Amino acid sequence: MLPVVAREQALSVSTQQRLDAAAGALACIQEGQTQAFFQAHRSLFLCCLQNHYPLSAAELQAFGGLWDWKRLSASRALAWSPELIAAHEAAWDWDALSKNPSLPWSAPLLERHAARWNWRALSANAALPWSSALLEANAYRWDWAALSSNPELPWTAAFIHANAHRWDWTGLSWNTGLPWTGALLATYADRWDWTGLSANIALPLDASLVHAFAAHWHWSWLSGNPSLRYSSALLDAHLARWDWKALSSAFHWPWSAELLARYADHWDWTALSANPQMPLDPALLQAWSARWNYRALSKNTGLAWSEALLDAVPAPAWDWDALSANPALPWSATLLERHQDLWDWDGLSWNPGLPWSVALIDPFASAWDWAGLSSSAHLPWSTDLLDCAHYPWDWERLSANPHLPWSAAWIAAFEARWNWATLSSQKQLPWDAALFNTFAARWFVPLVAEHQDFGVRTLSAAEVVGLLSTLAPR
Repeated sequence: MLPVVAREQALSVSTQQRLDAAAGALACIQEGQTQAFFQAHRSLFLCCLQNHYPLSAAELQAFGGLWDWKRLSASRALAWSPELIAAHEAAWDWDALSKNPSLPWSAPLLERHAARWNWRALSANAALPWSSALLEANAYRWDWAALSSNPELPWTAAFIHANAHRWDWTGLSWNTGLPWTGALLATYADRWDWTGLSANIALPLDASLVHAFAAHWHWSWLSGNPSLRYSSALLDAHLARWDWKALSSAFHWPWSAELLARYADHWDWTALSANPQMPLDPALLQAWSARWNYRALSKNTGLAWSEALLDAVPAPAWDWDALSANPALPWSATLLERHQDLWDWDGLSWNPGLPWSVALIDPFASAWDWAGLSSSAHLPWSTDLLDCAHYPWDWERLSANPHLPWSAAWIAAFEARWNWATLSSQKQLPWDAALFNTFAARWFVPLVAEHQDFGVRTLSAAEVVGLLSTLAPR
């Protein structure tokens, strides 16, 4: 008799073999089903193939008349190689190729087809093997304006200096990929677009950098830059230069009662009132009650909203359009009814904060903007809700809404109402062969194939060739 360990190993091997055999059989069944599905839907097969299959040079050559070469040129699934590109040089859409990040980019590949590339598109393609040598070898071909805005270049101070005569300095100034330092700014102080620099979120905007170039900044853009690092010393040093409205709108400041008080005479209190990062507790509201702008407060989602707060302020002081769009209010059917004549019902209709239910929707059915409701992620979606005869749904927006409880049964219930082009572009549908088969006559096949492959990548080369043979002109 075998030892226990040996028996367990034998059983383990046997079990694994059975599992492998079962998995192989299942794969064969699924592959056969996929092949049968595509035999029934040949136009879908061709579209899926061009979008999702690593077609070889031989397959492209053998069935050249079937292909949409512009679509293929943009493919990220193709088995790209220098040989494949050369073999079909006359067929490619070279603009699309130039933008494609999946090609086997190299200096020799660029040189081999130098006359065909769209060099402006290449200049913006982040996937190229960017280097000083690559740029220098094709210096007269590149679009240097596009290069100047490309954050993926091998940016160094030396690299910038070597090509200083070629850059578009406006594009360069807005580029977040540069190694920004005070020394770099100083070296080319007279060339930079200081508006772009002032708005560039990649700059290390601390007090020392701001002070060093105080005469150059565009202070409104600088004040609104989220990378500006707060310090009281920084604000104090340039009190008259700051755009205080932009500073008052900043989300990233360390807002506090002390900070408000320190610069109370400088802040733009309308912008402060709308800033959701304000610590707007009752004490702070009371302390500066004469300065807050209640119309601006109406849009502030950081306020501790209550019906008591709404009632404490005269109705004309509020901006009811802004209140209607504010998801932070204590929404209820009672609140809607109390101020029914003041609300902006279009704004309410798009507001995700409402406690959406049939009981809320029904009493105000004539007031809603149904485009907003049809686009909502928050309604209690059901066939009964869509079937309400007095609800004027926007079926185009419903067709585009990814939050509906999509299923074949759900789609079938309203088959005649959907916008099928929009539905065909919906990635969120429960896509499978059965769903496609159920509504085969209605789908816009190229739109479906943009985002669904239906298992085309599981087919063998022989199966692909066999299916293509049935499509090829005789």
